[in-house]
Amino acid sequence: MSKKSGRGVFVLSLDVREESQRLQTQVAQVLRALRRHHIPATWAFPQPGHSAIAMQLAREPLVHEAAILGDPSWVGEQVGRTTFARELACRVESSAASGLHPRTLALQRAELEDNLDLLVKHRISFVRSATRPGFRPRSLRFGVWQAPVSFSLPAENRWSFGGQEWAIGRALTRASKSHDIVHVVVDLQRLGQHNQTAALERVLTGVQRRQSKGIIAALTLSGVADLLAPRSRPAAARSVLHAA
Repeated sequence: MSKKSGRGVFVLSLDVREESQRLQTQVAQVLRALRRHHIPATWAFPQPGHSAIAMQLAREPLVHEAAILGDPSWVGEQVGRTTFARELACRVESSAASGLHPRTLALQRAELEDNLDLLVKHRISFVRSATRPGFRPRSLRFGVWQAPVSFSLPAENRWSFGGQEWAIGRALTRASKSHDIVHVVVDLQRLGQHNQTAALERVLTGVQRRQSKGIIAALTLSGVADLLAPRSRPAAARSVLHAA
């Protein structure tokens, strides 16, 4: 059985839509926080192979994940299979040329239900759903999993971030008993604009506290995929995460 079985799981996704000097400063601050709390993250980039930040992740002591960030310009029913295949291959190939091998497609304002065979061709096993909230992954087809989004930061509604912090804390407590996943997606640009990096660190502090008690495991999305894969002994995987 996996040493992480019997725990709830926390996943942090960090979306980097565009890179700037200001964002580089914020990324450095977030990386320091992740090191302090021993929490790896899934970082999503429009073009991982052309991202200076993605290259920086390889030098970190923690094993972070570089994912592909998809949007409606090339993902979804409206663009068709040919465009999706071309754009996906371009991103995977440029990533591989830079020593990166994305296993996650993280979607913003887009949904993907078809053409999952193209993901398998490029060894992508997880799709982060932009519109499906929840706490349990869903098995799609061809061995591809769909990751729900439990919380988005900053919150899209007018609730205070303090309310989100409290809700995330409650969800982590529930997950530690039900062995579900709490998946928090952060838009780094908007987080900086709202001056909420410190609030994110408070969330990480709560995760670390639960990690030290052995009731929560912090994983990347590819780490969750490894638990769900057949080769990871399905009985153990189901004890950690229940498929919806």
